[in-house]
Amino acid sequence: MDCCRHVNPLRACSGLRGLGYLMLAFVAAIVAVSYYAVVVYTWGPLLLGGGGAAAGAAAVLVVFHLLLAMIIWCYLMVVFTDPGAVPENWRHASEEDGIDVNSRIISDNWDATYPTSEGQRAQRYCSRCQNGKPPRCHHCSVCNRCVLKMDHHCVWVVNCVGARNYKYFLLFLVLLKHFDLQFHAYH
Repeated sequence: MDCCRHVNPLRACSGLRGLGYLMLAFVAAIVAVSYYAVVVYTWGPLLLGGGGAAAGAAAVLVVFHLLLAMIIWCYLMVVFTDPGAVPENWRHASEEDGIDVNSRIISDNWDATYPTSEGQRAQRYCSRCQNGKPPRCHHCSVCNRCVLKMDHHCVWVVNCVGARNYKYFLLFLVLLKHFDLQFHAYH
């Protein structure tokens, strides 16, 4: 059983990065097909045909283009914004101020905090990054680094969702849902 102790089953997760780049192309294809279906096939002919339907088609196309631009902007911001990394040699403020926090407790369970005798929390340490870990910081096995306020690693954006890109991720989801509701109402 000692031979299996050092096996990392999450090592296969690093293959998700390659899959993620295919997802970027897949999202671009979905945007292109949606654009064709809404603008060229459905509302474009009504706009060019004139009559009473042209004003309604123009309004729908304006809303469509605004929502699509915001969705693409939010998506690109999630993909290209760094989710937040832990600075090199990060230390908790109590360590910098000279307050004794006993000693840093490092064990096999590296992702937990441990109560000390005074009721304080001992500092967390990432054994993979060999660095201290702030609260709500987690190590991503796909990105192979610690991410501040990590929510999850999203294959669709080939990035972790963390402290610095969480806002764009939520905006992307809300806009996508609004976009879906807006244009299913017309069919």
